[in-house]
Amino acid sequence: MYKMEREITYSQVRQDLKIDMAEIAQFFQDCVLVQSEIIGRGVGYTTKAHRAWFLSSWQIEVDRYPEFMEHIVVRTWPYEFKSMYGYRNFEMIDAEGKQIARANSIWLHMDVENMRPIKPTEEDVKGYDLEPAIEMEYAPRKIKMLGEECRQKLLSEEPVVVKRSFLDSNNHVNNGRYVKESMDYLPEDKVITKLRVDYRKAATLSDKMYPSVYVSGDICQVVFADAERSPFVIVEVM
Repeated sequence: MYKMEREITYSQVRQDLKIDMAEIAQFFQDCVLVQSEIIGRGVGYTTKAHRAWFLSSWQIEVDRYPEFMEHIVVRTWPYEFKSMYGYRNFEMIDAEGKQIARANSIWLHMDVENMRPIKPTEEDVKGYDLEPAIEMEYAPRKIKMLGEECRQKLLSEEPVVVKRSFLDSNNHVNNGRYVKESMDYLPEDKVITKLRVDYRKAATLSDKMYPSVYVSGDICQVVFADAERSPFVIVEVM
């Protein structure tokens, strides 16, 4: 298990002085990336090996959102490697030791030269010590999109154009950025306790991501797709 300790800063909070779901996803992502660097399986290793783990899906549950200047601990550990996939848990702990958020994530191991899935070797997973999976109700990796009858009319359906600031070291839109962009398409009074993200294909510089919003009961989906309506990502909140 790897853990990092942080204080919530002013630049991370919203108007209510609390972080949102997008920021929690970013904390979790940062935690695993720092662990990878520490055990020698970070950006330098993947660049030389031409292999890397690509995030396929998120499932995050939140009991409460930490506030400005609150101390938190973020922990992560893998619990299974199966074929070309890696399965990893996360949790966020407050200063009293109480778990306030938990997550499951599924990662796909890729040959980045050919952009094809590849089974990881023992060397690729060295240092990622397996621990028992967290107790939660695990959702499927793929999200089933709601039907057209659930589609909402947007005030503006102008695409989100991918800027340089959106990109990560793979020159793809950062995983957390999709979640951050999706927050602006949700109702202002939407209280989010659960998030799922299904990453379908990577958007790159200057790509146009066309937004669509679907609502059915407590479920709200934000889909960013290309001009042919093929999704880059599906973000689902409850």
